[in-house]
Amino acid sequence: MTLEAEACDAVHTPKSGGRAAEAGAEDSSCARGSDAPLGSSCRQPQFLPYAEALNIPAPELKLNEKAARPRSWVPAAVFACRRTLKVIGVTFMSIIFLIALFDFPTRIVDSESIKPHLMTILFLVGLILVVLEDHVGVNKSAIMLMVSASMWTYLAVGFHPATSEQGHEELTHHLNKGLQDVGAIILFLLPAMGVVESIDHFDGFAVVTHAIASVSGGRKDLLMPILSVLCFFMSAVIDNLTATIVCLKLLRHAVGEDRHLRHTIGGLIVISANAGGAWSPVGDVTTTMLWLANKITVGSTILWLFLPSFCVSVLPLLGIWWQATLEARRHARCAAAGNEVSAAGGAAGDAAAAGAA
Repeated sequence: MTLEAEACDAVHTPKSGGRAAEAGAEDSSCARGSDAPLGSSCRQPQFLPYAEALNIPAPELKLNEKAARPRSWVPAAVFACRRTLKVIGVTFMSIIFLIALFDFPTRIVDSESIKPHLMTILFLVGLILVVLEDHVGVNKSAIMLMVSASMWTYLAVGFHPATSEQGHEELTHHLNKGLQDVGAIILFLLPAMGVVESIDHFDGFAVVTHAIASVSGGRKDLLMPILSVLCFFMSAVIDNLTATIVCLKLLRHAVGEDRHLRHTIGGLIVISANAGGAWSPVGDVTTTMLWLANKITVGSTILWLFLPSFCVSVLPLLGIWWQATLEARRHARCAAAGNEVSAAGGAAGDAAAAGAA
C-alpha cells in the first residue's frame, strides 16, 4: 500500500488547503535541516489526501523507520570494482599483444600447450568486458578490436611465417578460412538488411503497421505480445538482426513518443529475436555458420530447439506484460483518486472564498 501511495503522490499534487498547508509546513521543517528519519511526519502529510480517497489506513503509510540508510562506501566500492575490472582486462589484452609483437618471451609464443589456453582466456576476458560494457564504460567495438588484434597477432607470430615455409602456409590457410567465414556471413546479412531498408524507404511497412493497429484496437499494452510473437517467427525466416530492425521500425510507428513503453517493448523484441533465431539455421549468425559448415541440419535444429526457444521468448513476455498491466491499473486508480481529491479541494476553497465574501 505504501508503494501505491508513493505512485499516487508522483502522479498528482494536492491543491492548496488545510492539508496542503500542513504538508508545506512539514516539508519546510524538513528543508530547515530536520533530522527526522525516513518515514516520519516530514513525508506523511502529502499522502493523507490520497489515503482518505483510497481508504488506506494511516498506519500503513508509515515507512520503516529502522530501514538502514545506504552506506557511503558502497558507491565507492562499486566504482573501484568497475575501474579494476576495466584496467585488468585492457592491460591483459595489451600485454598479450606486446608479447606477440616483440616475440618475447619465446616460450609463451612458441609453446603449443600454452597457446590454446592463452587464446581461450583472452577470448573470455574480451567476452566478459563486452557483457559488462555498460558497467566498465568501454565500448564493445573497441574491446573486440583489441581482442581480435591480439589473437591474430599472437597466432601469426607463433607460426614464424618470415623464417618458416610451413608456418607461412599454415598462417595463409588460417587467414583464408577466417576471411571465408566472415565473408559468407557478411554476404548473407547485407542483402537482407538492404531489402529491409528499401522496404522502409518506400513506406512498405505501413500495411503491417495498420494491421497491428487494427488487431490491438488502440490498446498499447497489446503491442507487447503482438510484436514479440511477430519478431519470434520473423527472426527464424530472416536473421535476428534484421527482424529486430523491422520490429523496432514498426514499434516506432505504432507507439510514437512514449519512451518508457518503447524501451519496454524494445527489450522484449530483442529477447524474442534472439530466441527465434536460435531454432532456425538462418536465424542467427552462429547457427548460420554451423549450417554452412555442415555441422547441423535443418530438421534436427528445429526439432530440438523450437520448444526451448519458445519458452525463453514467452516467459519474459508474460512477466513484463503482467507487470505493465498492474502498473497501468495503479496509475488509473491514482489518477481517479487525485481528480476526486482535487475536485473536493477546489469546492472547499470556493466555499471558503464565498463565505469570506
